[in-house]
Amino acid sequence: MLRKILTIISRNFLYKLAAFGLAILVWAIIQGEQIEERSIDIKVNIQVPPGFAIRGDLVQTKSARIRGPRVWMIDSPKVLETDFVIPMGKRGRFRGRLEKERIKKLNQRFELVIHDPYIEVYVDRQIERTVSVKEILQGTPAEGYLIEKVTLEPRVVTLQGLREDLLKIRQVVTEPIDIADIKSNRTKEVKIISPNTGVKNMGVTSVQVNLKVGDSKINKRFGSIPIEVLGSNSKVKVRPAYVSIMVQGTPGILNFVKRPDFRAFIEAQGLKPGRYEQDIKVKIPSDTVLIETFPEKGIVTILPPDDPLTIE
Repeated sequence: MLRKILTIISRNFLYKLAAFGLAILVWAIIQGEQIEERSIDIKVNIQVPPGFAIRGDLVQTKSARIRGPRVWMIDSPKVLETDFVIPMGKRGRFRGRLEKERIKKLNQRFELVIHDPYIEVYVDRQIERTVSVKEILQGTPAEGYLIEKVTLEPRVVTLQGLREDLLKIRQVVTEPIDIADIKSNRTKEVKIISPNTGVKNMGVTSVQVNLKVGDSKINKRFGSIPIEVLGSNSKVKVRPAYVSIMVQGTPGILNFVKRPDFRAFIEAQGLKPGRYEQDIKVKIPSDTVLIETFPEKGIVTILPPDDPLTIE
């Protein structure tokens, strides 16, 4: 059986070999004449002079269509690449056109159509700028509590980027910090939100936020506090005779504060006989904060030594 097959193959072998070669040649000619067209991306590497930067990414992608013989397409790259060089000294908006001749590893016999062959960028000097960081609080502490103090570490951050954009930035902010129903001090690591536009780099990307939580405070008014006159050996009259004082403190403190814990007075030392408008000064209990004194001034009259003291 094997001998019969070999006999068939060897019969007219040269003719068969020539026919096979001719078939390959015809196939190659046909393939070479067939034209293929397909979409392709062009990776554009934007190159800027030292000390300069652009607004946006240094790498852009352009869409194109490439056309040529099918056999050539087999070895063509899947993604084309080119460099777009910005000349030294250019600032502001710069527009340039991509040239087919500058595309790397492209067989120039291919037809190439770039749908949008123009690159437009904004160019400026790259600078550094230090700005403050501002915390963003979200929510409300638990009832009876408040945020007494917020400290950040670090409080400033150094930005790198385009000069025009960085000069407009006064501060950066953190991501929202949830303080809903908080009752005790907290320390959190929180990310900084990048301004993005024109900013190429931030010295730090997060800050440590320390939240000091305290009891909530209320205001309480205490009236009919008598006004004293201090520092005068003469007979005096003062109007009004009483003052109202509003202070702030925690409910636990203010519930135990009484009217005798306050003192209101006017300094009259060195005043000669006459009528004067003076500030009313007050002393308040510890752990409270003065909110208001009403009135803030009083009229004190220094009487001559030989005048009787009369109260109107």
